Amino acid sequence: MVTVRKIPRTIRRAIESAHSERVLAAQQDVSGRWHVGTDAALHLAADSDDLRVPWEQVESLSWDAEASTVTVHWGAADALHREVVAFDGAGRLVELARERVDASIVARASERVGDGRETATVVARRSPTRQGPITYSYLLDKGLSSDDPQVRDATARALASVQDDLGVRADPGAAGADETG
Repeated sequence: MVTVRKIPRTIRRAIESAHSERVLAAQQDVSGRWHVGTDAALHLAADSDDLRVPWEQVESLSWDAEASTVTVHWGAADALHREVVAFDGAGRLVELARERVDASIVARASERVGDGRETATVVARRSPTRQGPITYSYLLDKGLSSDDPQVRDATARALASVQDDLGVRADPGAAGADETG
């Protein structure tokens, strides 16, 4: 059973003043640390380390009911990071996180690699607050390598399709300006 405690005012004020974000949900983990969801980001261990992960950088978020844990994967600085947090129950924070991550996706396109079944997918994302640039994530089916010319071709086609959908076709000479992978 989830014990609901109100987020301490000091944590709420610190997040709101430091980041100009609106707190939407908060939950304590089994060790008593607070994790906070705002309109713009997920704050892990907000009362100590405050690891701020913008929603548009969250690649996946999964709830394991049996273990009562949330696993968050996010991309930043060309690396994929992972954090596992144990709660007494799912709570409102998990629900909010799923909604905010979905709200950050503005377009998606997949292209087949060569003649196979494998695909390269490009996901265009922006903060759910609609502030900041559109960023692009590249997802490859298992077994594919970004070094493969056919994968690069499929990824380029998927990126072009997403940019066409958004009406923001990039200048070929400025590739990567607003992209993250």
